[in-house]
Amino acid sequence: MIKHIICWAHIFLFVSVYGQNTADFQMFDSQKNIMCYTERSNGIPKKNTTVTFKNNSNCDGECLYVWESGEPNSEQKILKNKDDFEYTYTQDGRHTATLQLINKTSIPDTIYNKNIISVIKNSETADSIDIQITYSGGDNVEKIAQLRIDADNYDTPENTKEIVVYSPLVSGNNFTYEIDDPSTMEQPAPLQSFSYNLQVDRDNFKPHKLDYWTYYWEIYNSDENNEPIKQIHAFNTDSLNYLFTFPLENYEPGYYVKLKIALDSSKFEDDEILNYHNLWECVASQHVIIPVTDYFFTEETRTENDIEERNAKIPNIFTPGGNDENEVFYFNTNGIDLFTVYVYNSWGDLVYTKEAQTITWAGKDNAGRNCPSGTYYYVIFSDKKDERHETGGYIHLFRQE
Repeated sequence: MIKHIICWAHIFLFVSVYGQNTADFQMFDSQKNIMCYTERSNGIPKKNTTVTFKNNSNCDGECLYVWESGEPNSEQKILKNKDDFEYTYTQDGRHTATLQLINKTSIPDTIYNKNIISVIKNSETADSIDIQITYSGGDNVEKIAQLRIDADNYDTPENTKEIVVYSPLVSGNNFTYEIDDPSTMEQPAPLQSFSYNLQVDRDNFKPHKLDYWTYYWEIYNSDENNEPIKQIHAFNTDSLNYLFTFPLENYEPGYYVKLKIALDSSKFEDDEILNYHNLWECVASQHVIIPVTDYFFTEETRTENDIEERNAKIPNIFTPGGNDENEVFYFNTNGIDLFTVYVYNSWGDLVYTKEAQTITWAGKDNAGRNCPSGTYYYVIFSDKKDERHETGGYIHLFRQE
């Protein structure tokens, strides 16, 4: 369980003083400005990036205090008292909090007494400040006022310090998976149906420091309730993609695959930062059930436990040299075993042989010459003597050239 953390950083401010109006604020615990937010198992984000800004300003009379967190698309918090400002960051990135202080005497009561929505500083001179105030009137219609106020009645800190927020959270799934297809534009090939490309989903995981993260993958057998039983493989990588070959078909329910995204502690020079903010546990994880299907067999029989009852799904006609359709004879492999194919012509002569994890035949002999149209016989063996993938049969070659 990740501990509840409230992280603050001290900001030293050097300001120009106008009369008795001085905008000044700080965060507690000097220099503690790196934070991480993650989530509980029920999906509720932890408030370990809640920052309290202590208002140390001086105001001659009453003032308007305009706080901004620095987080994109966040709203200003406008106070008419000297209360502290608390904000919980929920986005990755570097954020700079700001404060504007405006003396009440420079704002007409018809505006000050309304609901002030935002204050924007437009320009300044040595003697005056131009600001824009958006407020809602008695009719709840937003109105905008352009004011030029005396510089003595306005102040804002000149120097602030960035707050850095990291998060492994994602908006949805944090990884995707797909069957590896070794085909190229020129050479179609069978699916290696046990080999899956596991990929961090960059549409959802968008940290501002991509190289600060490590991806931990765990593969488990699962039970009928989609719960993990036994871990069969675990690895970590800095890469967003990893090609993993599952050991066996597991069509129902599938393999329990878990991805944990965690901060790489080696990227930080000071262990105190890691300890103080508990960045060692700056993690988020997600799991999915991946059904692994052996596409060597037909859809009707590929999950049949009795090997003798399974039927291989192998084409028996192909037409090389034609219209780029059905140009190559191939069959799906499991992506694990090394296979050997032997192709014989109708006189029993061996015309082609190949050893690979992916078996294809483009209708040429081993010397690269085109084989004529006709009927050919093939046999396929596995180096692991996997009877499910050892087969033989006839194939009809119709050359279109």
